[in-house]
Amino acid sequence: MHKHENETIKPKKYLGVIFLNLSISILEIIIGILSMSVALVSDAFHNLEDTVSLVISFLAWKISFKRPDENKTYGYKRAEVIAAFVNSMFLFAVCIFLMFESIRRLLSPEEVKGGWMMIMSAFALLANVVSVFILHTDSKENMNWRSAYLHMLGDSIFSLVIFFGALSIKLWSVYWIDPVLSILMCIFIIYQNWKIFKDSLDILMQSSPNLDYGSIKMDIENLSGVKNIHHVHSWMSNEDTIYFEAHIEVGECSVSESCDISRRIEEILKRKYGIHHTTLQFETDKCERKDMFYN
Repeated sequence: MHKHENETIKPKKYLGVIFLNLSISILEIIIGILSMSVALVSDAFHNLEDTVSLVISFLAWKISFKRPDENKTYGYKRAEVIAAFVNSMFLFAVCIFLMFESIRRLLSPEEVKGGWMMIMSAFALLANVVSVFILHTDSKENMNWRSAYLHMLGDSIFSLVIFFGALSIKLWSVYWIDPVLSILMCIFIIYQNWKIFKDSLDILMQSSPNLDYGSIKMDIENLSGVKNIHHVHSWMSNEDTIYFEAHIEVGECSVSESCDISRRIEEILKRKYGIHHTTLQFETDKCERKDMFYN
């Protein structure tokens, strides 16, 4: 059963996170302007982008519950994958922007009011830690919410670094430390975000899931009545749902016998490989080419 159908995700939690992060963004813009802190303003726009990402994630989660219809016969589960992909792209873009901004600040340090920065970053850190705690459980079950969780985790690290940067500025006027730490944060977030980007892109490109096709071929061809399996295609609609289709060559047999073979194949695929959506085309010496993978 899909994780959503277990109702482990509670919408009110995420609406709370969205409101909390929107509030942080507005406050950081105000305090950033008052304190002349480019870092705070940059972090505010980063938080604002994350707020938009959370809204996209929430809407995608809601859409994914829609049942298949004549326009979307596979359903709407892939809406979550699209949201995760878009979120990852936005996060890459934000990190690149912040790295350029940090380099600019490193070359031309600007005086800022460290006290205001410390207060705002401490508040932002507290709010982001709360958001991370709320999203942590569901981030293990769902790619889309894992992407949102990484956004909030990144925000927490940003806030922590800004706090220590502000402390250094306040105590020693070390203005260059803020952009240096910001660059390091961006590198870390890009590294953490790469798997979300790659996994979501693979699903959207209908890349094959990580299956042992040699073992599948051996298991199926060892069944009584099966001569060959070929023209195999497999893909995923989201990170939990694998689709599998193949041509199965058999000898002369009745429809009821082919149904029994189909049942045994589906049982193997479900039990051993976690494949729950299977389409099998039975034939008797029909295809000229009997390669495992062939269009």
